[in-house]
Amino acid sequence: MRMAELARDQRPRERLLAGRGEELGDAELLALLWGSGRRGRSATEVAHDLLGAHGGLAGLLGLGPGEWAACAGIGPARACQVWAALELGRRLARGGPRPRLGSPQAVGAHLLSRCLGWTEERFGLLALNARNELLAERLLSHGTATATLVTPREFFREALKFAAVRAVAFHNHPSGDPAPSGEDAELTRNLRKAGQALGLPLVDHVILGCGTFHSCRAAEGWDEPSRTREGRPCPGRSRRCTL
Repeated sequence: MRMAELARDQRPRERLLAGRGEELGDAELLALLWGSGRRGRSATEVAHDLLGAHGGLAGLLGLGPGEWAACAGIGPARACQVWAALELGRRLARGGPRPRLGSPQAVGAHLLSRCLGWTEERFGLLALNARNELLAERLLSHGTATATLVTPREFFREALKFAAVRAVAFHNHPSGDPAPSGEDAELTRNLRKAGQALGLPLVDHVILGCGTFHSCRAAEGWDEPSRTREGRPCPGRSRRCTL
């Protein structure tokens, strides 16, 4: 049924203004964000189409602005409007003091809720201050379903914008398996070397899977002193890389 065929008191906008917003479905709430549909499809029908194509609301919440713009019936202007509204909701939900991410467990828990619905690989940065508080969280690269690219220069240039003193890299594996690949290991090594040269250490690279994560810091023992073959700490290399 087209919107014009609905009785006025049954339309989402009128129900919302009448104090009945809680009874609106996900598609109706989304339709209110962009206001109108496209040829042959009402705003609510467009919303239903998108919910079905992306596996529900969680899938849509994981879309970036460019992905919204590519959706049929949305376009660039509406994409920016929708994404901005959703981002405001995410920021309000976070609320309160800055989260303190002082351990792999804290970082993993923080990130897992944010990668819900991601169907392509994405790479990002957590910029931290000296108290391990989150200064900024940025997605730096959106890839295909299996790969994404980022350079140490891009990564640390973004971290320095926020006067970060520590940085965490993260990306997801759409397969759901967070086990690092050879390319992941090489990128981690390059990021660590670049961070050491800049005096802005990479303190973890977290790979996100389906409800689980892999911490390179924990798995590789970054917090343990480097040792010689005899098992003694190497001179000049025993500084702990801790959060």
